[in-house]
Amino acid sequence: MNSTSRICLLFWSKISIKSCILIIAVLACISILNDSLLNMRLWNEDGTISSDDDVKPIAEIIQEAPAPQFGPAPPTVPSGPANTVVLTTVNAAFVNIAENWLASIRKTGIWPDISIIAEDNVAYELLKKRNDIRVLLNQYKTSHDLPIQSPLHRKFVNQRPTHIKKFLQRGLNVLFNDVDIVWIDDPFPYFDGNYDIYLEKDHHDKKNVLSTGFVYYRATNPSLLLIKELVNRIDKNNNNTSEQILLTDIINENIIPKLKVKMLDASKFPNGILNYYLDFAEWREMHKPVVVHNNWKGGRDEKIKWFKDARLWYVSNRTDVQIT
Repeated sequence: MNSTSRICLLFWSKISIKSCILIIAVLACISILNDSLLNMRLWNEDGTISSDDDVKPIAEIIQEAPAPQFGPAPPTVPSGPANTVVLTTVNAAFVNIAENWLASIRKTGIWPDISIIAEDNVAYELLKKRNDIRVLLNQYKTSHDLPIQSPLHRKFVNQRPTHIKKFLQRGLNVLFNDVDIVWIDDPFPYFDGNYDIYLEKDHHDKKNVLSTGFVYYRATNPSLLLIKELVNRIDKNNNNTSEQILLTDIINENIIPKLKVKMLDASKFPNGILNYYLDFAEWREMHKPVVVHNNWKGGRDEKIKWFKDARLWYVSNRTDVQIT
């Protein structure tokens, strides 16, 4: 080997040694960082929630989350806001009310990306005939009009946060609606400001109980933390407490880091307790409501009657389902 070759060999060996040292140093830093993330606990010392996956940026969570079975996109191209899904759940007993909700959205002049989770085969078969929505089957198999606050009803509604979480994990904003709602105008302009969650009070027993029947979740880390904690509490309570009460508790406890909550104007987003005691025609003329929530009523027939009396019933009875 001549002198020139020996010099080149010595030069490259030194570079190789330096490169190895640099790579080892980088790997050591990554290992330390991973250990620090893995050692995080669900609860911080100050009582706030944290965990190794929750503190990651939403973009990383999106990449790692298992893709929910969204089903094929509907042929109708949505005209609502991007990266946003309007979500609801329904069983066969309420398919006609769901159709009325969809008809009210159509009347506003916008058509967002709408996903409906059918809780039984009958509802699925009826709704999948439409070409303007995405219909998913949950196989809960309860086709009846469930009494409010009954164990079956509570179990039914307590599944909703799990559905919402799947969409948030994919980086989609979620506007969850109960089907006993009518849109009179486009609600999206009212979700202004840099908030994580927008919702209405339920005025339940004069307590500050929040409504989970109309909630807009932005796809942010605080929203995802909130919905994960809600799912955890539902599991721990074995469906003995409604998600409405549990969500109210979580927000009132102020344990979600940097969570920003906006309460919607009750005159623009009235719920059933307001509609009970007021003539709706007069209320509508005075307040120009955007979304009307027909809760605080009994079952399906009572809700339909109120919609018709308020002139908010837009469909025929072609989708009525008689459950025996």
